[in-house]
Amino acid sequence: MAMMAEVLDLRQFRPAQLEPLLAAEAEEWLRELHWDYRTSLDLIRQYIGARVLPGYVLTAGTPREPRAQGYCFFVYEAQKGLIGDLFIHPASRGGQQAEERLLLQHMIETLQATPGLRRIEAQLMSYRPAELAGCFSRRSFQAFRRLFLLLDLRSPSSSAGAADRGIERWHAGLAEAAAELIQQAYEGHIDSLINDQYRSQAGSMRFLHNVVHFPGCGDFDAASSGVIRAPGGGIAAMLLASRVQADVAHVTQVCVAPGGRQRGLARRLFQHALHNLRSRGFRAVTLTVTAANAPAVALYRQLGFTTLREFDAYVWEA
Repeated sequence: MAMMAEVLDLRQFRPAQLEPLLAAEAEEWLRELHWDYRTSLDLIRQYIGARVLPGYVLTAGTPREPRAQGYCFFVYEAQKGLIGDLFIHPASRGGQQAEERLLLQHMIETLQATPGLRRIEAQLMSYRPAELAGCFSRRSFQAFRRLFLLLDLRSPSSSAGAADRGIERWHAGLAEAAAELIQQAYEGHIDSLINDQYRSQAGSMRFLHNVVHFPGCGDFDAASSGVIRAPGGGIAAMLLASRVQADVAHVTQVCVAPGGRQRGLARRLFQHALHNLRSRGFRAVTLTVTAANAPAVALYRQLGFTTLREFDAYVWEA
C-alpha cells in the first residue's frame, strides 16, 4: 500500500474520478463471472454523481489530487444495512487483501455504529471465502457458504430441455401471487436467514420489484421466466431469469410451494427455461445457491451445472 494511502468519503468524489476503477471492475466481472456489469455500474455512477451513495474510497497521491485505488459502498433499508460492493484496482492490490480489508472495516464500523440499525447483510461474489472471512468473523458476522454455478448450453452433457405448455410466461399480474409463494417457500428455509426479505409479503414484493425493474441482477428476461399454477389458482412453482450478458442468463429465483415439492416442478421450469434460452442463442446460464441446500444443489448438478466459484454470504444481527 502506498505511503500516502488514505480512506475518504465516497461522496467527495465525482464519477469521472473513479472511472479507471469502474472500467477495471467491469472487465473483471466479465472475465471471472461471465457478467456484463456495465448496466449496474451506470446506476452506481448516477448515485455517485448525485452524492447520495454512502461508502469509501481508498486513495493515494496528494491530498489535493487523490488518486482512487479502490472503492466500496453500502445502502440502508429501514433498520438494515446492505454492503453493496467492494473493489480494489488490480494494479493497487497488495498481499493478503489488506486494501480490501481496510475498506471493509470502515464499512462495517460505520454500519454497526448507526443508531437503530439491527441487521447487516453482505454477499460479495467477487471474493472467495478465505479472503474476507476474518474481517467479518471478528465483527460477529455469521457466514453461509454459497456456490456460483454455470451451465454451458453448448455442452452435450447439459440438459436438452423442452417447451412446456403447462408453464405460464411471467407477466406483471403475477407479482402479488409470486410474493406469496416466495414467503411460503422460504419459511424456515436457510435462505431466509441470509435474506430477510423472504420472511414477509412486503419484503418479497420488494425483492421481486428489484429483480424485475432494476439491473442489479441483470436485465429481467420475461421470455425465459415462468410459473406453474396450483390447482386452486395460486402459483405452485416459479423461475425468474435475467440477461447478464448478450448470450448469458442468470437464474435470479426458483422456488416451489411446500405442497408442490417432490413433484418435479422445479425441473420442469428449468427444462422449459433452458430450452427457451438455447433456442434464442444463449451460450450459458449461471445461478447462485446456498451450499447447505442439498436438494437444490443435487438438481442443478443433474441438469449439468458446475461450480465456477465459492463465496460466503454474511449476516450480522444486533
